[in-house]
Amino acid sequence: MTFPDNIRAIHNFYCINTNNLIECPIFAENAKTMKKTFIFTLCSLFSMTVNAQNFSDYFEDKTLRADYIFTGDAKKQEVYLDELSSLPQWAGRKHHLAELPLAGNGEITMKDKATGETIYRTSFSSLFQEWVSEEEASRIKRGFENSFLLPYPKKEAVVTISLKDVYHKVNASLTHEIIPNDILIHQRGTNHITPSSLSSAKRKCRRLHRCSNHGRRIYRKRDGYIL
Repeated sequence: MTFPDNIRAIHNFYCINTNNLIECPIFAENAKTMKKTFIFTLCSLFSMTVNAQNFSDYFEDKTLRADYIFTGDAKKQEVYLDELSSLPQWAGRKHHLAELPLAGNGEITMKDKATGETIYRTSFSSLFQEWVSEEEASRIKRGFENSFLLPYPKKEAVVTISLKDVYHKVNASLTHEIIPNDILIHQRGTNHITPSSLSSAKRKCRRLHRCSNHGRRIYRKRDGYIL
C-alpha cells in the first residue's frame, strides 16, 4: 500500500467515525473542526514527504572546506576565494539543508548549477565584520582568513558567500563554481586512513564545523592532513 493509499484509508476510517459523531448535536461542531484539522495535518505531512530533500541525492559523504579572505575597511569590504579542500566524511546536518538555521552577518548559499535549485544554506558571524565596526577600520585596511565547511556536491554547483551589515544589507559578496572533480581541489586526510584515524578526523571535522559556524579565525598546518 502506497503512502497516498494509507492517507485515503485513514481518511475514510476517520470520516466514518466523524459522521457517527455528527449525528449527536453536542459533538457536531467539534467533529467538523477536528475533521478539517486532521485533513490539513495529513496534507501538510504529505507535502513535507514529497518535498523533503534527500542528502544523498546531491552530496557525497565528504566535506568541502572553502577558505576565503575577507578584506577591506569601514567603507568597503571584499571577499576572495583562497582555496578549496576535500575532507573525508561530512559531520554537519543532513536535513533541512536549504533552510537557514540562524541569522548571522554572513551567509553561504549553494545551488545546483544545472537546475538553479538551492541545495544548501548556512549562516555565520565573522570577526572581520566585528572589526569593521571598530574605530581602527576607519583608518586602515585588514584581511582576515575564514574557513567554512560545506557538504561536498556530487554535481557542479554554484556557491555565493555574502557579508551583511548591521541592517542585514549585503555589502560584499562573491559567487564561484564548484566542480567536484577539479584537480585544483586539495585532497586532505586521505593518506594512511585507518578506522581510528577516520574517527579522529570526523571529530576534528565537527570541531572545525562549530568553529566555522561561529566565524572564528582558524590557523592551519598545510601538511596534507586535517586540521
